[in-house]
Amino acid sequence: MKNILNNFLTPEQQKVLLFLICLGLVGIAVKYTGLVASEQEENIAIAESLQEDYQIKYDLKTVTSTELQTIPGIGPKTAETIIAYRDSIGFQKPQDLLQVKGIGRKTYAKIHAYFIGAQPLSSQNLQGETKLTKININKASIDELTGLPGIGTVKAEKIVKFREENGDFTKFDDILQVKGIGEKTLEKLKPLLSLE
Repeated sequence: MKNILNNFLTPEQQKVLLFLICLGLVGIAVKYTGLVASEQEENIAIAESLQEDYQIKYDLKTVTSTELQTIPGIGPKTAETIIAYRDSIGFQKPQDLLQVKGIGRKTYAKIHAYFIGAQPLSSQNLQGETKLTKININKASIDELTGLPGIGTVKAEKIVKFREENGDFTKFDDILQVKGIGEKTLEKLKPLLSLE
């Protein structure tokens, strides 16, 4: 075999070839003896490093169920509940997550950092010491109405217009006459509204 190599390679090239063969054998030995981390372990370490350096933030208006499940504490069922809430009522602000069934203040405190624009609740709010102030649907401005879950500028304008054309709401069910507000939205709004 040495004669064959002499016919095709110079002595310098033979040394390089021998070096490469030895290097390959050392690499194989290291890989299979466990002296270095496996490729999967390396990928996990890289992902954890990237997660620490660059925390991904999601937009509640476009986030997918799969993306939601990457957030610690959100499983498939909760992810689908969030998507269903968004599709039926919509998110005006990240704090609207508190209106989603299964997401309480403690869960919100753990996950809020994963959403664009989300603010932590104050410790006073977390302890439930603050009193909820209801909005008078018959006197509320457009700005006040847009602070309600599921009510954007367009729906707020429709509420004000309906009120101007038909007079004050006398019962909560009257709100259903406003185009775009259904039973589910009304159920979410009732605890936040007053008629006087």
